[in-house]
Amino acid sequence: MADGTTRGKRRLARFIKQLQEKSGLTAEEIARRTRVSRPTVTRLLAGTHLARWPSVSVILDELGAAPEQKTFLLQMWEVADVDNATIEHAAALPVKYRRFRMDELEAHRERALDSTHVHGLLQTAAYAEAVAHASHRVIVGDCWDRTAAAERLTRQQLLDREEPFEFHALVDEAALRRMVGGPEVMRGQLDHLVEVAARPNVTIQVLPFGIGAYAPLLSALVLLDFPEPDAPCAAYTEELSGLAMLEEQEEVEPLDGIWRDAAASALPPDESVEFIKAVRDTLGDR
Repeated sequence: MADGTTRGKRRLARFIKQLQEKSGLTAEEIARRTRVSRPTVTRLLAGTHLARWPSVSVILDELGAAPEQKTFLLQMWEVADVDNATIEHAAALPVKYRRFRMDELEAHRERALDSTHVHGLLQTAAYAEAVAHASHRVIVGDCWDRTAAAERLTRQQLLDREEPFEFHALVDEAALRRMVGGPEVMRGQLDHLVEVAARPNVTIQVLPFGIGAYAPLLSALVLLDFPEPDAPCAAYTEELSGLAMLEEQEEVEPLDGIWRDAAASALPPDESVEFIKAVRDTLGDR
C-alpha cells in the first residue's frame, strides 16, 4: 500500500464519517457487519490509514452510500493512494519530507517564510547540495547532499507545470547574507533569485533586518492551499527531525496570520529584487 498523502486520507475520512454519522453505526458495528478488521475501520475513519479499495467499498455499501457518492469517493481514494514513484528520488527522501512533497504536488498555491535559508523551490543545485551536506547528522543514507541537489531541480518543475501554481516566498535578509557554500555558490544563488522573481507565478519579498521581529521562533513555515473548495489550508513548520504538518484550522489560522503579517512588513517585490541585487554586489565578481 502506498503511503498516501496525509491530507488525501484525512479528506476521504471526513466524507466517510459524514456517512457514518448519518447511519448511526459505530466503528465496532461497521467492522462486525463488513468483516473488515476493527483497527482498519478505526484508522480509516481517523484519516491515519488508507484501506484497500475493496474494504472501503464494502464499508461504503454498509453505510448506504449512493452510487454517485461511491464514484466520487473512489476518485478521492485514488488521489489519497498516490504512489511514492510519482516523486523522483522518493526512496532517498526522509519520510516527513516525502509526505510533504506528495501534498505539495496537489497544491495550487504555496506560501513560504524562511528566516535562515533560501527556500527549496528557489535553490540552485550548488546551494541545495551545500545545505544538504550541512544536514548530514539528521539525514539517513549516504550521498544525500548530491541526491538533494538533483531532487531540488526536479521539485522546481512545479513552477513550470501547465496547471496554475503560485509561489510566494518571504526571505529573511539573514538567508541572503549567510555564506552557504562560499562566495561563488552565493553569487549564483542570488543571481538565480533575481531571475526567478521575473516569473509571473513567483513573488519574492525580502524581510530586511530593519523591520525587527516579525514571527515567533519560526525558522521556516510553508502554507499549502489546495484547489478543492472544501480542502483546508495545510501548514508545515521546520523541526530538527523534519517538517511537522498541521491541518487543524485552530492550529493553521495563527500561522496563516503570522505569514500575512510578515508579508505586510516585507519589502514590495520590486524593492526586494533591488535589495537582492545590492547584496549580490557586495560579493563582487566571479
